[in-house]
Amino acid sequence: MVPEVHAIDLTLSQRADYAVRASIVLGRAWPDRRTISAVALGTGISESFTPHVLRSLVRYGLVDARAGRGGGYSLHRDPDLVTLLEVVEAAEGPLRTDRCTLRGGPCHWDQVCPLHTTWSNAIAALREVLSGTSLRELLVRDQGLEQGVVAIPADSHRRRADPEGVAGR
Repeated sequence: MVPEVHAIDLTLSQRADYAVRASIVLGRAWPDRRTISAVALGTGISESFTPHVLRSLVRYGLVDARAGRGGGYSLHRDPDLVTLLEVVEAAEGPLRTDRCTLRGGPCHWDQVCPLHTTWSNAIAALREVLSGTSLRELLVRDQGLEQGVVAIPADSHRRRADPEGVAGR
């Protein structure tokens, strides 16, 4: 009997997912502000939880908040200058390993596991990819997906409009 194989779950946490969604909504509006209601509507996040998500982006310095009439939330910088790494770390904290991948606790100098170097290199590669991806790139890609002009990756969960994976061509 062949054992069932499960894929590794490398998805974002719900908090980071929401931070990325909120950043995309604010990036689309940049440099204008959006209300909590507008961000909630654009992200599918509940209006009661949206302030918590935005607060983490404000604390990290990615988003500005203005109270009162004409207030709301806006990106602090041009979407070209905001990286996906910053958005993820605003929600989750620094992307680094604090626990040994094999032992569950910290890797100590006298007890470093054999996976430590490889796992550290993988985290560094992930940080490099995320820091090399601007919010603007996500905005362009998202718009292209909506318009059906960007190829849907083979490993995507989106439904394909045609066999080639590009709708409207």
